[in-house]
Amino acid sequence: MLPNRPVSGFRLFLYTVFSMVALLIITNGVVFLLAQQYALPLGEATAALTEVSERQQLRLLLLINNLGTWGLSALLAFSLAFGADWGRAAGLVTPPRPRFVSPALLTFVVGLPLIALGAYLNLQLDLPEWMDRSEATGNSMLASILTFETPPELLMALLTVAVVPALCEELMFRGLLQGQLLTRIMGGHAAVWAAAAIFSAIHVEFAGFVPRLLLGALLGYAYRWTGSLWIPILLHLLFNGSQVVSTYWSGEFTADTEMDAPWVPLLIAGLLSLVAVTYLIVRSERRLAALPAVPPPTDQSDWR
Repeated sequence: MLPNRPVSGFRLFLYTVFSMVALLIITNGVVFLLAQQYALPLGEATAALTEVSERQQLRLLLLINNLGTWGLSALLAFSLAFGADWGRAAGLVTPPRPRFVSPALLTFVVGLPLIALGAYLNLQLDLPEWMDRSEATGNSMLASILTFETPPELLMALLTVAVVPALCEELMFRGLLQGQLLTRIMGGHAAVWAAAAIFSAIHVEFAGFVPRLLLGALLGYAYRWTGSLWIPILLHLLFNGSQVVSTYWSGEFTADTEMDAPWVPLLIAGLLSLVAVTYLIVRSERRLAALPAVPPPTDQSDWR
C-alpha cells in the first residue's frame, strides 16, 4: 500500500543518512556513558558477568543500542519523508494481500533447515584471526545475555533479543531499505537480497553471515508478498524468541560457532528445504506478478 505523500528517492536517501548518522552518534554516546556508569567490561572476550544486575545492565545497553541505531533512526527517516502517513509507508498495515500470508509463513518454516545448513557451511570457512577475535567477543556478550537466574532476566532477555530487534530491525531493513529505498533503484528480488545482505553484514558476525543472509531473505519475501511489515516482524520475533526460550529451558548457552550436528542428515534436510523454498518462491512470485498493477506515485522513481 502506497503512502498518500510521495517523496523523491534522493530526498528519502538524504533523510535516511541524516537519521542514521544522528541517531548513531546519540545512541553510541548514551551507551558509552551508561557502560562507564555501570563499569561493564564491554569488548572483552573473556569477560564473564556473574551478577544478575550486571547482566540486566548489559541487556539494557543492547536494547538501547538496537532501539536507537535502527528503530528510532528508521522512524525519524519515515517521519521526515512521509509525515503522519509514515506507518502506512513503512508497511505497518493489515496485510493488503492476505492470501499470501500462508505461503509466507510456510516458506519461512520450510526454510529453517536451509538456514541450519547455511550455518554449518559458514562455520567450515577459515576466518582471519581478527574475525575470530570478534566472534569470541560477540559470543561472550551473548552468553551473558542468555544466562538466566530469575524470571525477570528471562523477560528482559526476550525484550532485548526478540521484541526490540524484531520491531526495530524490520522497520529499518525491510520497511525502509527494502520497501522504500532499494525498490526504487532495483527489482523486487534484488531489493530483497540486497536488504538481506546489509541486514547480515551489520551484525558483524562473520561466522553467521550466510544463515543470517538466508533469514533476511525469507523475511524479505514475507514482506514483499504480503505487503505488511507485521508478518516479518512476527516471524523475526518467533525466531529470536524461540532461541531465548530454548536456552532458558536447556539451562545452557551454545554459541553458533560451536554448532555440532550430524552432517548427512543436515545436508539432506537442507537440500530438501532448498528445493521446497525455491518452489514456493517461484509459485508465489508468479501469483504476485498476476495481480493487477498498482500505479506508483508520480515521483516514485524520481531521484532529483
